[in-house]
Amino acid sequence: MTDSAAKASTAVSIEEIMTKDTVRVWPELKLLEVIERMIQQQVSGVAVVDSMDRLLTMIGEGDVLRLAASEGLLTTIAHCLPKLKKPSELITLARHAQFTDAYRLFLKNNIHRIPVIDSRGTLLGMVTRSLVLRLFVESHHGKKIPDKPAR
Repeated sequence: MTDSAAKASTAVSIEEIMTKDTVRVWPELKLLEVIERMIQQQVSGVAVVDSMDRLLTMIGEGDVLRLAASEGLLTTIAHCLPKLKKPSELITLARHAQFTDAYRLFLKNNIHRIPVIDSRGTLLGMVTRSLVLRLFVESHHGKKIPDKPAR
């Protein structure tokens, strides 16, 4: 681990850095609606949850592109679920995990985001690569980086 990564990781829990207002979509939404939500929220991937907020899968821009080409924009996520990762196949973290756990998972796997779930599979938040990078820079400078202003 580099000096910046080691400095950033000093006893930082996932709960401290995760995004709690995670963008969610539901199985009954059409792919077109998922794309619209991703564009509106300026995110490249979203969590698919059930009515109890339990994580069913993740869907990113690449998934949407492939599914739109093979299934059509008006197809529901429910129809596409068999082509997406099952909950047991997803890489997830618990809220009490440490920053270093997320960092290692990002280094080891070609993933952009890691959902944070509880023991029942309920979505609590999300850790993204950009959050990890932000933590590196903020730790290096010893101050917060201002969020991007609204357009």
